[in-house]
Amino acid sequence: MRQDPSPAQPTTLGGINGDPAALAAERALAELRRGRAIVVRDGGRAALAAPVETLGEALLARLHALGGERVVLALSASRALALGFADAAPHAIAFRAHEGTTVATLRAYAGAEGGTAKPPASTRVPATRLMDAAVAAAKRAPLLPAMLVIEPVDAQQAGDIVAVDAADLERLAREADVDLETVSRARVPIATAEDCEVVLFRERRGNADHLAIVIGTPDRAQPVLVRLHSSCLTGDLLGSLRCDCGSQLRGAIDAIVAAGGGVLLYLAQEGRGIGLANKLRAYAIQDRGFDTIDADEQLGFESDERRYGAAAAMLRALGIGRIELLTNNPAKVAALQAAGIDVSARRALPGIPTAHNRRYLATKRDRAGHMLPQDEQE
Repeated sequence: MRQDPSPAQPTTLGGINGDPAALAAERALAELRRGRAIVVRDGGRAALAAPVETLGEALLARLHALGGERVVLALSASRALALGFADAAPHAIAFRAHEGTTVATLRAYAGAEGGTAKPPASTRVPATRLMDAAVAAAKRAPLLPAMLVIEPVDAQQAGDIVAVDAADLERLAREADVDLETVSRARVPIATAEDCEVVLFRERRGNADHLAIVIGTPDRAQPVLVRLHSSCLTGDLLGSLRCDCGSQLRGAIDAIVAAGGGVLLYLAQEGRGIGLANKLRAYAIQDRGFDTIDADEQLGFESDERRYGAAAAMLRALGIGRIELLTNNPAKVAALQAAGIDVSARRALPGIPTAHNRRYLATKRDRAGHMLPQDEQE
């Protein structure tokens, strides 16, 4: 017998991939990473937005041909503060990008090289919600939070340009890291923990893969020893002395082995959530005297862009609801508790101080509120 169509049985090709709004948001971020413009909508208004970091001269010329003096450079509130525009917070700040402005100049204004070049105050214009949404989308990409914007435009004429509602971009930012699927798992004996299973979780709506490293046989009837470790290619793989990440990673594994079992969650949020390219930019800025937080803010980012929804979702998928958390960062405790994970205790996790990371450790303690073990404070 022929059944009536249902949401699970699309009657047109257009519905085959699911929620069109969610798809538009995901595709918009992919377009930005490839240096293409998108249309951002909010109610009856729409704007054309292109990313400064991946902008090419040809697209810039086309934007100026289309928008003329309406082309605006939108920067994040953090970049505005770094440039001395304290009145912009907490919103984006915007400036006319006159014809003749080059890609190199725009990237300098965005802080790509870590400088303090800024647009003339006389070119400043009021920022809008659409500009805020465009800048937030660049962060999520993750790119420098700087966008060229033409507003308003007619969204009905978008043609082959991806068009997305600002609300759907915001929803993707809130939900991507909590909508996970378990993709694969395997036994992977490692040097100091031979009884080890690695489980890969993938964001269904984002672009990140996260790992759960299950060591031993954790007793889920008791608080499970857990470490949330944000990926750090330079520290974890290369042994960088600029941070304590590599030593904390190895120390966490040793502590879990000594406890008889536990879980290390390896989260894909390099550089406190700004991505590897921007972390390396921040390192170059630090070499000029900035600390790690100020360097990130010079690039237009908050002091910590990380989110821990994925960690909570992974723990629930592993059947773990009560934990002892290996961390010096009280923000991780608060984030997991807010997500419904019972953090029964916090255990300090020493790193290894070096001549290269002492300022970094002091900044984490003094400005980010990390509770460092005494041997790291001396």
